[in-house]
Amino acid sequence: MSRSDTYESSADSNFYHRFLQPLIGKTVTVYIGMPESKTGKLLNVQSDYIVLLPENQQDTPVIYYCLQHVQSISENAKTNSIQKSSVAKNEAKIKFVQSDSFQGLLQGLINSNIKVNQGGPEAKQGKLLDVIDNYIALFTEDDGVMFYNINHIKSVSSRSSNEALEVSVDEQVSYVNTEDFQDLFSYLTNKWVSINCGGSEAVEGVLVQGIDGHYMLVNNAEVIRVNPYYIKSISCGLKGSLKATKQEEQINVKNTENTELQSNNIANKTHKDKSESRMDEGEAEEKEQKKEEKKEKEKKKEKKKEKK
Repeated sequence: MSRSDTYESSADSNFYHRFLQPLIGKTVTVYIGMPESKTGKLLNVQSDYIVLLPENQQDTPVIYYCLQHVQSISENAKTNSIQKSSVAKNEAKIKFVQSDSFQGLLQGLINSNIKVNQGGPEAKQGKLLDVIDNYIALFTEDDGVMFYNINHIKSVSSRSSNEALEVSVDEQVSYVNTEDFQDLFSYLTNKWVSINCGGSEAVEGVLVQGIDGHYMLVNNAEVIRVNPYYIKSISCGLKGSLKATKQEEQINVKNTENTELQSNNIANKTHKDKSESRMDEGEAEEKEQKKEEKKEKEKKKEKKKEKK
């Protein structure tokens, strides 16, 4: 970064602090574009992000908006003038992660269940595994480990403590750790990858290295040339592969359980049949024995009669 760029970045940070600081504790509307735009209480303002508590959503956690994507912020002066007396009391109950920068904020959310972006095709919920330079590693229940370019993350929110988590990681998850997002593409070369979560920009295929930092995505007869900087997210494997694998495993487990149950039923039936067979044989023998005893008694009777 040049000296002029550093000065400009510092000037922007100071501008946001001066411009938005008076709005802390007030109800504002953050405009980014649907469905990211939300109305709520502004809790904090930092150099490159803000913290918003959405209104009328009891279980929705605070949202951390990256300021480079925020188009505008508006307030309702009439509403805010009524709320002034209760601001301090309500703020004391709200907990949120604090850091000097959006990058530092993400570092503070490692190992937390978060939602990247609040809506649209790039919205995804999962466990934040790591923050590496200009990208993050997010474990999701659909695609496994996904890598998000931080430059394209509009907002993040951590799941509230009383909310049932959709994603859990019970064991250590392995993932690639490179110096930056560009190097990540080098590692994924010649592998099947899925680029972007959904929408018209979502594509998948075999990643092939090109020239001048560009790459090609090959899928049958289609060849797409891509620039890593403009890629929002990338994951290794077919889209939804982890979910499909889990579903297949569940089906296999169910089939195995059904097979074992059938085998047990057959074994139980066989055992029952054998037991019944043994009982029938025992009863037959007992009947035969009684017949023999009866014959013996009759013979004895006849002999007594003859003697008389």
